[in-house]
Amino acid sequence: MVIVSSACALSSFVLAANAHAQTPPPGWYPPSYLAHVSIHAAPSAELSVRPANGSPAVTHCTGYCDFWTLPGRYTLYSVDHTTGQRKDFSLRIKQSSRYEFETGDDSARTAGLAVGIGGSAAIVTGLILIGPLIFSAMCEGDCSTRGEREAASVGVGFLLAGAIATPIGWTMFVHNRPRLRRLDDGSAATTDQRNQLRLGVVGVGRGGLGLGAVTAF
Repeated sequence: MVIVSSACALSSFVLAANAHAQTPPPGWYPPSYLAHVSIHAAPSAELSVRPANGSPAVTHCTGYCDFWTLPGRYTLYSVDHTTGQRKDFSLRIKQSSRYEFETGDDSARTAGLAVGIGGSAAIVTGLILIGPLIFSAMCEGDCSTRGEREAASVGVGFLLAGAIATPIGWTMFVHNRPRLRRLDDGSAATTDQRNQLRLGVVGVGRGGLGLGAVTAF
């Protein structure tokens, strides 16, 4: 009887100890799993991704990046070795994703801006030249002068030129800007092979590390 009582007491003690061990200690944080990210860029583009808090870069590559990192805010730095252009973009990683980085063309962008502004100015100039003839048409009879009619003819030319140049210029300006485009919201796997197993290191607390796995079939 004494042995049975002792065994019950020992079992209760072990269960209580296990229940206590399963309680998260103070300061414990849920594990944060890594995101798999790939970035496609031009072969001449050198890329570097750094956390926004100033920590060392999580990847440094040319033309194509493929890396694992914790979700958070980052800055993408790029250098185009063909043109020497340097760019930086804010990048917020929430989950595994694929991106396409377009360096853009500063020369075409500048030309588009000039054409867009010039076209807009031509439209305004055309309206100013046509204005007197429009007001003259409001009076009784023919109040317009020869000079007003000639100016209106020139104004029509400015309007037509501006109507053509303005959309072309602003389209060039917008489509030649550098941008980082997200391709999907799913896995950032870069291979067509579907049967794969990926392992990564994940944080499990303050300074703790563990293993995380992603499978696709």
